[in-house]
Amino acid sequence: MADTVEQVPESSRPSSGMTLLQYAVFVGVGAFATTFAQTQTLGRLPITFLLKNHLHLGKEAVAVFFLWAPFAWNLKPLAGIFTDAFPLLGTRRRSYMILGALLAGVLWMVMGLFPNDYGKLLLAAVAMNVFMVLCSTVMGGMMVEAGQAFGAPGRISSLRQVVMSIAGIGSPALGGYFAGKAFGWSATTMVAASTMLALAVITLVWQKEKRVTRSAVAEVAERPNLTVPVGAWIGLVAGAILATFLWKNKDTESVGTALYAMLSVFVLIIAFTQVPTRNSILVGAQIQLSQILRSRTLWMAATMLALIYTVPGLGTALTYRQADELKFSTQFIGNLGVIENITGLGAAFLYAFWCRKSNLRWLIIIGVGVNALFTLLYLSYTRPGAPFIHGIGGFTAVLTELALMDLAVRSTPKGCEALGFSLMMSVRNFGIGISDVLGTKLIDTYHVKFNSLVWVNAGTTAAVLLFVFFLPRLVIDRKEGKGEAPAAVTGPAESPPDV
Repeated sequence: MADTVEQVPESSRPSSGMTLLQYAVFVGVGAFATTFAQTQTLGRLPITFLLKNHLHLGKEAVAVFFLWAPFAWNLKPLAGIFTDAFPLLGTRRRSYMILGALLAGVLWMVMGLFPNDYGKLLLAAVAMNVFMVLCSTVMGGMMVEAGQAFGAPGRISSLRQVVMSIAGIGSPALGGYFAGKAFGWSATTMVAASTMLALAVITLVWQKEKRVTRSAVAEVAERPNLTVPVGAWIGLVAGAILATFLWKNKDTESVGTALYAMLSVFVLIIAFTQVPTRNSILVGAQIQLSQILRSRTLWMAATMLALIYTVPGLGTALTYRQADELKFSTQFIGNLGVIENITGLGAAFLYAFWCRKSNLRWLIIIGVGVNALFTLLYLSYTRPGAPFIHGIGGFTAVLTELALMDLAVRSTPKGCEALGFSLMMSVRNFGIGISDVLGTKLIDTYHVKFNSLVWVNAGTTAAVLLFVFFLPRLVIDRKEGKGEAPAAVTGPAESPPDV
């Protein structure tokens, strides 16, 4: 790796002054910490069983907690713009990483102070995720910098994925073990806090980043005139009408509130494109966002992701079934998560080969179709069969996820890669949170049986396949490595034009 660094011309070295090895270390450490110490990974089972067994809350309250606690991940594009445009203490990456990791670690310990107070626990979790998102955004920025400067996008991306997979295998096992212990100042909060604090210390001691001079954040002579397309306003109005309808219905009030919050994110993004500025980075971000708002291809792909990820989910409902009806121990439930992540790794290797043999249309159809079909295995869910079902489930889930991520990458306009992909990941993350709330509401409010929910999940997932036929053919009728699809399919009034 040192030889690779020496072969890079000085003119193409990143402005940070870091070597490829230094980037690799911090991308790996950052990816591990921000995956392992999330409320949705290490904290998922301990928090679920705290709310269930200690606070005696129902499935919907648990699902709502995991809708709002990680909501900051939907704001990742704004965090990216902020860290790029406004250096902190002279650096764009180092200072933000230290600050984010330090405060995330402290807030994990604060969460341990409120095991008996749902509101304060949720507030601390929301704040903790805000600073973890900051760390993740910095890590993503470093990954892009390294890939572009050293010509190693595949190697640095593979490193990130491998490290995240390792974190995903270890965290459910530990989470299952910790779930059987008292929450408070327990192993859960201390291990998570220690992970983030270690990230802050490693960054402080080892990351050497050149300070950003004022000339590096230049001013532009004139900001171009950026208009918001009519379609964006129509989408916001339609979303507001739907959110109002859901909010006024007591049974769907939480879903409506969440949709209002998500719409507010898009309003902030639109408002950002209209803010007068001469900061070259901000102007560049405004131009990118304007292009994204005008890309029909991207929004069709985002709609596909939204439809797939918002089907009524089994997550919290399954955890309650495992604990209350089937009497699984928390450790056994955690081990099932480990099995899912191991078989998911196998699916990732298969997809890397398969994507070069088949076009994206069939990858999506087969991935989503197989996922819907194997969801029906949960109709005969028992303790002896659970490891097999979770193994198949982890494999098919990753297969579907990779096909949809492939769609997201191909549909992002050129020149807007990080921002466009981040926006689609926001849609994905929001959909996952809503999915769990919808599934638990069907059980708690409408008294739908678990097996009926399985049929609903499988049926609605399969139904989304109809949308595949509306996706642009130039994007999905192409094999990996066989030419290059257009960056966007545009409308008559459109100009050619991000974890």
